Amino acid sequence: MIALFSSEYCCPVGATAGKNDELTITEALHDPLIAMVMRADGVTSEEFKRLLEAAARELKANLANSSFPSTGG
Repeated sequence: MIALFSSEYCCPVGATAGKNDELTITEALHDPLIAMVMRADGVTSEEFKRLLEAAARELKANLANSSFPSTGG
């Protein structure tokens, strides 16, 4: 699974509190608060999923091309 959100920018809340500081794409898609915002913004789950997957791919590619040591994730 690809975790999109860095623990530096995310806080533990809701169902994932205490597990870790990151939401997976699947968890983000099933989060009730995110679902409410998506509904209000007229964004479908499939659109949001494609956006998150594209962002995760780009992040992974950027990390692979960086000079920073791998975090093992």
